[in-house]
Amino acid sequence: MLARTQRVLILAAVLTVGCGKPNAYVEPPPPEVTVTTPTQRTVTEYLEFSGMTQPMETIEIRARVKGFLKERHFVEGADVKQGQLLLVIDEEPFQIQLDAAKSRLNESEAALQQAIVSKAREVARAQVKLSESQINLARQEEQRVRGLYQRKIATEAEMEQASSALESRTADLESAKANFEQAKSTYETSILTCRAQVESAAIAVRNSQLDLGYCRMTAPMDGRINRVNFDIGNLVGDGQSSVLATIVRVEPIYAYATISESDVLRTPALTQFGASAHDKKVPVELGLASQEGFPVIGTLDYSDPSLDASTGTLRTRGSFPNTDRSLLPGMFVRMRIPVGERTDAMLVPERALGTDQSGQYVLVVTADGKVEYRAVKTRMAVDDLRVVEGPLAMTDQVIVEGLLRARPGSKVTPKPSVAAEAAAAATAAVSAPE
Repeated sequence: MLARTQRVLILAAVLTVGCGKPNAYVEPPPPEVTVTTPTQRTVTEYLEFSGMTQPMETIEIRARVKGFLKERHFVEGADVKQGQLLLVIDEEPFQIQLDAAKSRLNESEAALQQAIVSKAREVARAQVKLSESQINLARQEEQRVRGLYQRKIATEAEMEQASSALESRTADLESAKANFEQAKSTYETSILTCRAQVESAAIAVRNSQLDLGYCRMTAPMDGRINRVNFDIGNLVGDGQSSVLATIVRVEPIYAYATISESDVLRTPALTQFGASAHDKKVPVELGLASQEGFPVIGTLDYSDPSLDASTGTLRTRGSFPNTDRSLLPGMFVRMRIPVGERTDAMLVPERALGTDQSGQYVLVVTADGKVEYRAVKTRMAVDDLRVVEGPLAMTDQVIVEGLLRARPGSKVTPKPSVAAEAAAAATAAVSAPE
């Protein structure tokens, strides 16, 4: 009886509960998102492009004479100074050639001195004077005999003998004059020949000195040297100008880039680049892939005079100090140059931007708390902000945090960002009456 009574009470309790008010669905509150308003400021618009670094100067150390590599006086990969001794080729064969050339020069100079002091001309000149004296005597004798012959004192044979003697002396004089001219010509020719031999011997000495000097190779500039392509003891310069090592100068360093025609047209610094480019000092900034922003500042110092017709691009070059040697030749770098200034640029935080198949967009909270989709075009970055263009007003509340919780058309609860609250407090403090 007791058990039956308990079952009845339990059933009554169950029936009482089941007949109460049913549960109703309660909609969850709108998700909370962080918002901020766009910022307007004057910004510099940049043209960004990629480039590659190259050394300012590259010099190859070549063997200009044939010989065996004997000495090396530098550490591979180290910095070298201008005038520093780098490599030495065995100098002994070239020293022997120089000594032989000097000996030939001495011989030629001695032969020249001997030719200069030659007395052949003086002897021939004296012979001419002697013949002239003898012909004068013969002429006087001929005249004396002729006078006697005319007075019938001298015989015809004596007259013929005197005439023959005069003719003989005349012939001797002509021969002496011819000998003198020959001696003079021989003297002058000998002098010229000896002088030419001296000059040739001097040139041979100079060539030998140069060859000997080429054995000792020094650094033509300050820079960093690479490894040696030939070990000590190898024959170099054999039938070719052997490249023994290469020195590169990386301080400052160049960065080359190619810019499309459309970018060139919108960049006055490139279209007006000319002879006065160094006076204009067009700034160019550079950054590595591992760096944020463009920390290295340089100047644009060269631009091709015309575009490449095959690619429609313009080749430009920037010069950067590189005092810390952080830039090495062959690095891919990011570069930018100023295009102009925008006084009314609208900026939003980078984290407010989303990307879909149509491009980039921002989500805006309207006055009634609904989310709207606004497609925008992005421009240059300024710190952690990005310049945007599109249907966006300065009073719009742009979502910066909680993008995944916001859906276009749905409601959200906007919460000002810390930066926006700080800016509002600062504005209120400035405008508050004293």
